[in-house]
Amino acid sequence: MIRPLPTVFVVAWSVLALATHRAHGDAPQTGVISGKLDKAQTLKSVVALNRGSKRTFAGHVDRDNGQFTIAGLPLGARYDLIIEFPAARVEGINLKVPRSDYEEEQPLSPEDIQTIRAKVRRMNKFEDVVEIKTIQGNIQHAAILVSKLRTRPFFGSKPGEVIWRAELWHFERPEETWLKVQDELFIVLHRERINKMEYDKKSLTFDPALGGITLSEQQPRFDLKTVQPPLPGRGIHLREKKPEARTLSR
Repeated sequence: MIRPLPTVFVVAWSVLALATHRAHGDAPQTGVISGKLDKAQTLKSVVALNRGSKRTFAGHVDRDNGQFTIAGLPLGARYDLIIEFPAARVEGINLKVPRSDYEEEQPLSPEDIQTIRAKVRRMNKFEDVVEIKTIQGNIQHAAILVSKLRTRPFFGSKPGEVIWRAELWHFERPEETWLKVQDELFIVLHRERINKMEYDKKSLTFDPALGGITLSEQQPRFDLKTVQPPLPGRGIHLREKKPEARTLSR
């Protein structure tokens, strides 16, 4: 014969189950990135890109006041924003690196930057125009943004055709020597086979303030406040100064 559970036990179990259900129910399932744009009337699109999965998430823009929201973003992932205007583009880039093992953080020295720059150039064999846009990090870790062109004829190339690549590289110095991080080849930001005249029309601004945005249950919302417009002029640019951003509570 199966005896019924004591009433006190049943009530306690029910309360615990309800509390657990509510706790899980209140936890956010997705996150939101928001901000404000000037001249939103000319805007083509705002999207968040997860470079790991290559998934993009379209944002909603109020063209009257420039406010934009990108909702439904899975938590626990990093996002770079991509903002398209008719003749220009602003693109987030994640230049963050891990902390060093030193108790007090130490920046890259001019000698470190010179060493990394020389190694990056030696490792690029295919392209004949290599621009190192920035090298950032600390005494043990570095992120490098590289824009490069193959302007010489290549297999199957047409007259005036080039190959353009923009890549994010990572170096580390576990001991005395700077080495390219071994568990990744590099992160391809762009790879295009394009006519040189079309390439010369590009106006692309990489912006660290719009890159590497991580959403979590603890911080499911991220407000970029006012997003800066593309830098003027044609070419591949990097916005050096990172505007202040802040997270929002739930």
